[in-house]
Amino acid sequence: MRGSQVWKVLCAVCLSLCVTVLIIRGSADDECPDVTDPYLQRRDVENVRLFDVNRDALQSLDVPYKYLLGSPPGKKRFLSIGISSVKRKKENYLPTTLQSIFSHCSQNELKEVLVVVYLANTRHTDNSDTAREIYERFFSEIDAGHLLVISSYKAAYPPLDGLKRNYNDSPQRVHFRSKQNVDYAFLVNFCANISRYYLMLEDDVTCSMNFLTHIKKYVKDQTRPWTTITFSNLGYIGKLYHNEDLPTLARFLLLFYDEMPCDWLLDHFYRSKAQADIIRYKPSLFQHIGQFSSFQGTYNKLKDKDFVERVEAYGDHPAASCFTDMKVHRDNAPENVCFPGPGFFWGMQIDSGNYFTMVFQRPTDIQKIRIVTGSVAHPKDVLRSGNVQVGRGKQQNNKNCKIFTEIGNFQNGTFTIDNIDRDTGGAVDCLKIQVSAPQADWLIIQKVGIWVRKENDTQ
Repeated sequence: MRGSQVWKVLCAVCLSLCVTVLIIRGSADDECPDVTDPYLQRRDVENVRLFDVNRDALQSLDVPYKYLLGSPPGKKRFLSIGISSVKRKKENYLPTTLQSIFSHCSQNELKEVLVVVYLANTRHTDNSDTAREIYERFFSEIDAGHLLVISSYKAAYPPLDGLKRNYNDSPQRVHFRSKQNVDYAFLVNFCANISRYYLMLEDDVTCSMNFLTHIKKYVKDQTRPWTTITFSNLGYIGKLYHNEDLPTLARFLLLFYDEMPCDWLLDHFYRSKAQADIIRYKPSLFQHIGQFSSFQGTYNKLKDKDFVERVEAYGDHPAASCFTDMKVHRDNAPENVCFPGPGFFWGMQIDSGNYFTMVFQRPTDIQKIRIVTGSVAHPKDVLRSGNVQVGRGKQQNNKNCKIFTEIGNFQNGTFTIDNIDRDTGGAVDCLKIQVSAPQADWLIIQKVGIWVRKENDTQ
């Protein structure tokens, strides 16, 4: 009886203490602690969250990766380009794709780009062999930090066999598309936080010249929120995402990896984030070139009808950077002239002494020069009075030369000189267009054709 009375007294004391605490704290939501609560010991600090959505649901997945070539960048880039690749039975388009990316970027553009290739072969020997081939052709890009090659482990993948056959797909097709979803999820997850934007490509595409400049300009011009912008009309090619959306996208692809093909999931993704319609850039910046699919080597003739690569055979295009002191109209920058493509330079407020200078990466022995100004749409925007000079001795900033020699004048908006002798030409570092008199019209420099002297050419 005494024990029972003692227990009743203790209960009464506890109850009175709880009532006192509630009265003092004045909150109807507070309760007395439940000693059976398994999380009681974790609540040693007031207001500590047991589950943080941003920390536990939206951060990068803990996927194991193998670094095959290169290492992560120390500085965040503007754009990471993700390519998932598997060995094909009939053709290997990956080297062509990589070459197209690097050759269609200027030196300044390359500083803002990191290409990440995810080798998704199930046999590690196939990944090793492909990595070796990539290194043999692109070792300079790897050393410069422009290219990174990774893979993961077969054990990291979810089940790929025995999955439900949506859309009456064959078991082989279900296995292929489900694995492809996981491949892209792992790739997207890896690229989180290494760049401001992420661009998805396939391993069998070619690029438009200066595609990065066009992407940057189009993104800058967007006035409404967006989740996905596409720079191609096909499949997974040319899809652009914000960096902060990548962890969510990776989880989205994994959550529905066995439901439907990847391109369908990508459409559902931007709609799930309240983007009503796809935002498309035209003309397309990327073209599909693969003729044999990575799925069982089937023939695939898919082409993007909106892709336009207007590159003419106009000179040898020695590697160079372009500079000017003229005010530039919109995105018609000097580098549009340095690299073959549909763009051109368009300057405003033209005055005497203005210049447009090409600085070559290496000394260049020029044999012939042809420069065209103006255009069919703007025939008045030609250089009415000006000359062309070659320069030697690059300055320390690599934006000009120390000594220039004049080699001729513009006539009716064009400049042509053939068979430059070796004394005048030969191992020059710069080519300058100099304005001789002010003009009311703007100036379009449409083409600068430079033909380099070949070894067997004679004077």
